[in-house]
Formats: sequence, structure tokens, C-alpha cells
Amino acid sequence: MANLREPMLLKALQHNCARGGQVIEAVLESAVKRGVDLVLIQEPRGEKERDSTRSHPSFTFIKGDEGVAGKCWIAVNQASRCRVTELKTLTQECRNHVQVVEIVPRGGDTIIIANVYDRHEGRNEANRPAQHTAWGEIAKHRRVIVAGDMNAHSKMWNPKATYSKKPHFLGAAHYGREPFGVE
Repeated sequence: MANLREPMLLKALQHNCARGGQVIEAVLESAVKRGVDLVLIQEPRGEKERDSTRSHPSFTFIKGDEGVAGKCWIAVNQASRCRVTELKTLTQECRNHVQVVEIVPRGGDTIIIANVYDRHEGRNEANRPAQHTAWGEIAKHRRVIVAGDMNAHSKMWNPKATYSKKPHFLGAAHYGREPFGVE
């Protein structure tokens, strides 16, 4: 009889670290304790801080384009048995506000994960680098997870919000499907 393995489940954790080194350390330690494969991090460091100040012995970091301050990073647990491939062609114009990876868990189907930090740059609310991601191409995949800090303020989940704002990139992301359930 053939040795059939059950598909491995993917464990992921998402956290906005608010440019805090100790926060990143705590998040990654929690991920190790819980056997997490992938950590999606937003705001990993300050603008003038060097990337080399963030590391962890159990993780390999995917930091996006070199020379551009990363608004999001993906930490891959070295003990994970998932195959992780960064899909840089889908995020060429977004200035490290979005990372897209293809994950193949052992014995499982391919999953596309987009790690997003959606925020306008400068005073122009419409200047949102996350919009420049190839969302239509991403949405063509069968299994897609979009996670991160969308800066989508809503009275639905925060009664103290003074206004509601849709994440701007989601209009392109649903690509002819039912719109996402975001107010």
C-alpha cells in the first residue's frame, strides 16, 4: 500500500510591528512557539534604520526590493516544509508596500499570499503605492489570501472611527468577482 501523507496545513501570522524591533522579536518568538510557517509583517523598521538591525535565528526574511524602505516583510520559518517563492513581477511598481509569494505546503495546493501595507504617501490621499500591484493577475489564482494593514478605517469594526474608508486596491482585486466584504 502506498504511503499517503496528509497535506500539511499552512500556519501564518500577521502583525503590524509599528517600526519596533522588540515587537518584531516578540512576534517571531510567538511564531516559533506556535510552529508558524510564515509571518507577515507591516512597518518592520523606521525609515532611516538599516535592514540589518532586524534578524532572528529561526527565520529568513523576504524584504522586497533592495534600496527601497520596506513597508512590509515576510519572515519564513526555516523549519517550515512549505516551498515559498516571491513573485516580484506582480509588485514592481508598488515601492515595497506589497509582497506577493507563492506557497506550496507539502502535499497541498498552491496558495498565493499578498502581504500589504496600504497607505498614501505624502499629502495626496490618492498616492497609494499598493494600488500599483498587479491585483488582476493575483485574483486569477484559485487560492489567494490578502493580509496586512489596509488602513481601512470602518465603523463596522471600530465604533470610534470618525469615517469609513475602503481599501483602494480592493476594487481591482475582486476582478469581476463578488466584492470583498469591506465597508
